[in-house]
Amino acid sequence: MGQNTYQTAVETLARRRSHAEAQAARRREELYQNLPELRRFDARAAALCRQMTAAILEGEPSAEYQQALQALQGERLAALQAAGVDEAQLRPRYTCPRCRDTGFVNGIRCSCLTTLLKEQAVSALPAGVLAACGGFEGFDLTYYSDTAENGGRSPRDIMRTIAGRCREYAAGFGPGSGNLLFLGRTGLGKTYLSACIALEVASQGWRVQYYPAQALIDCFERVRFSRTADEADQEAVREILTCDLLVLDDLGAEFSTAFSQSVLYQVINDRMVEGRSTIISTNLELSGLSKTYNERILSRLIGSYTMYGFVGRDIRQQKLVRSRQEAAL
Repeated sequence: MGQNTYQTAVETLARRRSHAEAQAARRREELYQNLPELRRFDARAAALCRQMTAAILEGEPSAEYQQALQALQGERLAALQAAGVDEAQLRPRYTCPRCRDTGFVNGIRCSCLTTLLKEQAVSALPAGVLAACGGFEGFDLTYYSDTAENGGRSPRDIMRTIAGRCREYAAGFGPGSGNLLFLGRTGLGKTYLSACIALEVASQGWRVQYYPAQALIDCFERVRFSRTADEADQEAVREILTCDLLVLDDLGAEFSTAFSQSVLYQVINDRMVEGRSTIISTNLELSGLSKTYNERILSRLIGSYTMYGFVGRDIRQQKLVRSRQEAAL
């Protein structure tokens, strides 16, 4: 099984910490050669620390060891100053001095680890999907009309609710978070909000995979039928089935065959049985889904997914109109 986002970030911090400490050790060794007495200071300090630890374990007073250690440290500092050496040069230069490249400060996640997790999330997810994703804060409700239709709620009000629930889903993601099904015409924000969720969930350290439906089916097909399938394809199939969150985009746009239906059923059913969360977006309405997919797939979508109907006018077209208007000014 591939490394997850959290493991990769932690290993990156470990490499940074190891590098900083190795560099400090090299600088210290160079200084030992120029100032042999420094090595003797450090050896005496180590011996005092051992004696003080033994005294504490035996229940004996340790004050005299502490005083001797402080005096020794003063002598060492004076020797360094006399040689024109800044003691800070001997300490590791961590990338993050706050947590010393451990990722945590007093048991709380450091901002450097959060940043790394987000960077790993971006690198692990499709660049094309994420390129225009500005997070939940970038979800622009002004593209949705605030005029109520047929006496009901306005598209803006409906989409504000959906965006809020997506944000809550991402913030509280964990085992048992459940599945989401985004329905609605193209250009209404389904891909954008699913990308927002993917980024947020991955940044928390959960394993996230994001696939267009056709790309997912192609991957299974290569593993099943092609002699050119490599370890990367096999690993991708394992991740699709076992990741914490799978985002399956553009369901209904794939070439429908008996094999594609069997793959989709396997993915949806296996993940449902294992309690692994899945988000599916489709341009089809329920009536379209019922015509496209067999009863086994449809029953799982209806019975095991929270459905959100996206409404409004095509945002891509609105953006195009706005850009032309701005260019004309």
